[in-house]
Amino acid sequence: MKLNDKKFLYNKETDGGTNSTISSIISNSFAIFTKENPLKSYDIDALKEEIMKIVNVEKNDSTYENANMSADTPAGQMMNMAATTAKEYALRFLLSKEYRDAHQNGDIHIHDLDYYPSKTTTCVQYDLKDIFANGFWTKNGMVREPQTIQSYATLAAIVFQSHQNEQHGGQAIPAFDYFLAPGVLKSFRKNLVKQLEFILKLNNLKSQTNWQALIQTKINTIDLQLNKEAQLEISKLLNLNINQVKIAFEEAYLTTEKETFQAMEGFIHNLNTMHSRGGNQVVFSSINYGTDTSPEGRMVMRQILLATQKGLGKNETPIFPIQIFKVKAGISYSEEDFNLAINNWKQAEKGLLNYKTKNFDLLILACQTNSTRLFPNFVFLDTPFNKHENWNPADPNNYLNEVATMGCRTRTFENVNGYKTPVGRGNISFTTMNLPRLAIEAVKEVKEENLSYDDFLKKVSALFLEKVRTMSILIAKQLKERFDYQKTALLKQFPFMVKNNVWKHHKDISKDEYVGNMINQGSLTIGFIGGHNAMKMIFGKGHGESDAAYDLLYQAVLTMNEIANQYKQKYNLNYSVIATPAEGLSGRFTRMDVKKYGVIPGVNDSNYYVNSFHVDVKQDISIFEKIKKEAPFHAITLGGHISYVELDGAMKYNIPVILKIVKCMFDNNIGYGSINHPVDVCLECQFSGIIPHACDKCQSNNIRRIRRITGYLTGDLNSWNSAKRSEEHDRVKHGINEDK
Repeated sequence: MKLNDKKFLYNKETDGGTNSTISSIISNSFAIFTKENPLKSYDIDALKEEIMKIVNVEKNDSTYENANMSADTPAGQMMNMAATTAKEYALRFLLSKEYRDAHQNGDIHIHDLDYYPSKTTTCVQYDLKDIFANGFWTKNGMVREPQTIQSYATLAAIVFQSHQNEQHGGQAIPAFDYFLAPGVLKSFRKNLVKQLEFILKLNNLKSQTNWQALIQTKINTIDLQLNKEAQLEISKLLNLNINQVKIAFEEAYLTTEKETFQAMEGFIHNLNTMHSRGGNQVVFSSINYGTDTSPEGRMVMRQILLATQKGLGKNETPIFPIQIFKVKAGISYSEEDFNLAINNWKQAEKGLLNYKTKNFDLLILACQTNSTRLFPNFVFLDTPFNKHENWNPADPNNYLNEVATMGCRTRTFENVNGYKTPVGRGNISFTTMNLPRLAIEAVKEVKEENLSYDDFLKKVSALFLEKVRTMSILIAKQLKERFDYQKTALLKQFPFMVKNNVWKHHKDISKDEYVGNMINQGSLTIGFIGGHNAMKMIFGKGHGESDAAYDLLYQAVLTMNEIANQYKQKYNLNYSVIATPAEGLSGRFTRMDVKKYGVIPGVNDSNYYVNSFHVDVKQDISIFEKIKKEAPFHAITLGGHISYVELDGAMKYNIPVILKIVKCMFDNNIGYGSINHPVDVCLECQFSGIIPHACDKCQSNNIRRIRRITGYLTGDLNSWNSAKRSEEHDRVKHGINEDK
């Protein structure tokens, strides 16, 4: 098929503009495509039907698979049409038959199949320190090192924007506080020079010395107490009264603080308004912070949290970036500080308490911000599997030794091909198994035998685990096949990534034509969905209700890990297990299983399968019990995981509850957690709170309802696919029963 074939040219005068004409054009195009690329007729019919749905702007689960995409816009339509045809191309011409059949039959789901032909990887954690220090290359030229906090924040957003279309997943900054702190110091120095110049001018004084250079060498912190010696030296050098110099320092600090807030506000606005990703999407962005104890890093964190609280133009909650606060004992958390804050909350929320740990006040601010904006989420660095043997609070580059996560949950930390760090690394690809189907098949096979109930459970459990093992092996092999294909990508396909050394820890590849081993330090992950549904099929109860079901599901995930470790050793690649962040997938498997097996009450009678190892969203369970049940699974899903709790009520009036939940997650070795609660905003009067129907203040029905879909938020439930809307509707609120 030739793209310039006259048969494909659209003539407005002769072809008109009706849907029937468009359908005819598409049919002719597919007819010629079929002749040159023989496919089964029903495949072409299905493909044509999908394209027509996009052309006609129909709302369905295919076009609304990604809630971050504006599917109805021209760019969204183009993206969906490209995705639909790219998936078909990948299935027919790139995948081995075994993996193609497994995907099409609903045994597995190969994620981001539309990007398979392009050989892209999933996600990455940026080393902004390196990118900024050396300047970075873009398509039209090089960007110099930033010199103010405003430039740091702007260029951080531009890095996201410039790189986003070279990968198919999200992007993250692993140490936002550390990376932007130098910008605060640079701005402080500039502002101090301006203040001193102003005072010299007022006093009609001129200095013969190059005192501005002294500022660059002597001023290494914005902390006014630590700058007293420098103040005296400057006072003598410029022949100024010490009080005048102190005022200059104080004004420089206040100006820098204001500029930092504006920089963070601009950063948030940029990441919510730059629709530069394919399909009219904004960048799927995440930032991690929490452990920089320098005054500059603390200012960055305080101001990003305050800017998040302020929201967007009309009090809207920012959807991006996903923010993740690092909770670390001795840095941002201690039992002593927790008790002090809880027992003196009125003083704590006003910032009137002195804490043992330097950043505990920022944890309080993070909880306050979460109460109105749902962010930040929390990652726990003291959980055993998140600890790093080289972590040292005195190390200025300690962020290299701290786990960081993508907002949706992807975790890249352990490394068989280099240093253990998330920085400059990410996921290569992941594939998910249909766990409920394996349970359905196991039960079907064993039911044919006449066994006692105990023998039935014993045999079906063993068969289920064997099926999990077999499916894990199939996925591990499929991931390797895709990995080998990804390695054949040309370096010129990823100019920003390669020129700016974004994907780090690889050997010199400047002379190589292909990507090759550059991506060896990324992760290949085996995912799963529907743990609850699978256990419901076998035991009639989910793992949140039955100890036997819990033990079997845990054993199933251990089995996946066993296979991941085998293939890690076999290929010397970073295989791992991920608790899949299912969005479009949550309904795909269910629909296919209903078609194959019929409706099975309690198993596939909802529009969705429950996420990974999560307790059933409909189960009445306390916050603390849910955390305790899900926490052990975090240790065996090192490719990525998240646990969330659902709260009811306006949490801005009950912030201590959020802090208690964070403590519970910390105590129970949660790796990564989030806290969900309703955040509604009236778009007419900007009233914020819980709005069941019409606004209590102005009676408007124009309400924006912010909810978390997987790891990120969305402000329009209509952009969710039907499965996720059903799942959100079924979510019960978890009670605050600490005694359970």
